[in-house]
Amino acid sequence: MNMLNLLSTSRYSPIGLDIGAESVRMLQLDRSGKTLSVLAAAQWRFPPNAVAGESDPRERRRLAGRATREMVKKGGFRGRNAISCIKTNELVVKNIRLPHMPDHELASAVMWEGQERFGFQVAPDRMHYIKAGEVRQGSESRDEIILMGVPEEAVQQHLELLEEMRLKPVDIDAEPTALFRTFHRFLRRAEDESAVTVIVDVGLAATKVVVARGKTIILIKSIDIAGQAFNESVAKQLGLSYGEAQRLRRRGGEGESEGSSGSGPAVGEQLRWSIFDAIRGQVEALAREISLCLRYCLVTFRGLRPARITLTGGEAYDPALVKLLGECLDCECEVGQPLRGVDLGNADLGSDRRGALTEWSVALGLALRGAEAKRRLRKMDHEGSRVPA
Repeated sequence: MNMLNLLSTSRYSPIGLDIGAESVRMLQLDRSGKTLSVLAAAQWRFPPNAVAGESDPRERRRLAGRATREMVKKGGFRGRNAISCIKTNELVVKNIRLPHMPDHELASAVMWEGQERFGFQVAPDRMHYIKAGEVRQGSESRDEIILMGVPEEAVQQHLELLEEMRLKPVDIDAEPTALFRTFHRFLRRAEDESAVTVIVDVGLAATKVVVARGKTIILIKSIDIAGQAFNESVAKQLGLSYGEAQRLRRRGGEGESEGSSGSGPAVGEQLRWSIFDAIRGQVEALAREISLCLRYCLVTFRGLRPARITLTGGEAYDPALVKLLGECLDCECEVGQPLRGVDLGNADLGSDRRGALTEWSVALGLALRGAEAKRRLRKMDHEGSRVPA
């Protein structure tokens, strides 16, 4: 999604910048031939009183700006060019159906639909559409279109934050497309052209669902049930503060993560089951919402069923979440490994490299956009093509 597109011929790939509810992550890639490696990475966590939704946005901007400037200075990043994204819960997403038409006519029709359906003025750089596929509507065949738009005010606020960070925005993507980009690079076989991918990214403030067929996204959904709701349930049932409940769940997740040494004493089996019971109701509610997404795809695209669901995001480490979602959805749930196949070198990713590193999915997807653009520019240069000024 090209909210802003100023990709340049910089020697280094832009920094993938993921500004989440409770943390800021930055990742920069370098591609040498077929080898993709992390050139630099850094992350910073907001203090508890500055988590999104719980604090003054101006204070968050000030804190994030100062922390990011420090990360750029000390983290080994090359340059200040960055690709960031508008979060899924900030986007307005609409599914519409239109008659089949040539692409140039479709672009005009989509702009008109956006003006009618969004509650704000649309523009080509603040609206994007995905042609999800052919569907049946009654006796007619139509195209399912996913519209994504964002108000001008939200883009301006985002640009002000980047200015506070002293970064140079070369592109503003949409979070769902960045998230899918991380995983669609694994779709290389001929049979993957019709493979169904379901990515469930569970963060602190929201859960994002992206469903795709082959390399085409067919559904995007943001659900307001996520880590914060799980933490509150654990705190209530066990008589803990919110912060204590959050730390307890992280210790439980780290204790079962492959290769993780944990950040504190292991969580006992009895306490683990208490956590399991505490979050059950919220996870069941989340599973119902995800099930509705899958049901929509099944009905709309005639029999489309996933073989498994990939869990990612900062909450995907929780074994109770993985187990409960699998049971409720009657579908295998696996923890994604977004950095699989990437040379991590000496990058500081803030956790054991043998783990899944699910929290880096969006930052990687953004950095991949920069790496792909860099590769295209190199190819144009090799072929003698002239890049417009």
